[in-house]
Amino acid sequence: MTGRLSKGLRTATFLSIAIVFLAGGCKHPRSTPEDTTAVSHEVSQTFVGRQITIRGKFSSLVKGDPYVVLDNQQEVYIGPRESTLEDTYSGMDGKLVEATGTLRFYHNPAPVDETRQREPDHFYFEAGTTQLRLVSR
Repeated sequence: MTGRLSKGLRTATFLSIAIVFLAGGCKHPRSTPEDTTAVSHEVSQTFVGRQITIRGKFSSLVKGDPYVVLDNQQEVYIGPRESTLEDTYSGMDGKLVEATGTLRFYHNPAPVDETRQREPDHFYFEAGTTQLRLVSR
């Protein structure tokens, strides 16, 4: 009986060590919330639907929606122009900003009526998810 008990104890000990070793040595990424601390200087389809932070120059057009111009000249619209933010927008125009939000992509097929101009495809931040802040150098 002593032989069986120690053999069973050895097997249990061996399995415990094997499980701890395998679990500790696992190199798979852990499931964690999206990391929004990384700043992107370009956007692509792979970011669509994810919350990201971009850095670039803010532009507030006289007509149209405000946007951020990235280093590679991509434009990311930050949402509809809000009259309550006009003073804030004018103070940021041409300055370096970081914008965080959920990235979306707009694709407009060719219009049925050829006399109308087609709005170009573009990236934008989903309304209500965007935060914009000046970056001090």
